[in-house]
Amino acid sequence: MANNIPFQPMGPTVKVSATGAANTQSNVFTITATSPCQQFYLANSDTNAAVYVQINASNSFNVSLPDTGPSNVITLPPYSYKVVTWLQVGPTANVYAKVIGDAANASVYVCPGEGF
Repeated sequence: MANNIPFQPMGPTVKVSATGAANTQSNVFTITATSPCQQFYLANSDTNAAVYVQINASNSFNVSLPDTGPSNVITLPPYSYKVVTWLQVGPTANVYAKVIGDAANASVYVCPGEGF
């Protein structure tokens, strides 16, 4: 549940490396949390490339750009961050993240928690 507090990390931060935009396959990264939460701090460290993040309950899924049709991604402009509400993660329920970007090698940092 969203809180009216500054973002409070509730699990480890994971660095997710993006693949190029032409590729809908991406490495899958496991997101864990020490307490149940469903918000994620997403930070795009690339100063030139947008990235597209998808979080899923299964570790087997494809991620695609929204310009090729509907896509369940969050867009992060270059060198930006967002806190988003998505699937619940906790000590007994992992979620999985994939990232594609306008440039390969862009990186996104994902941290589960609560707050804005």
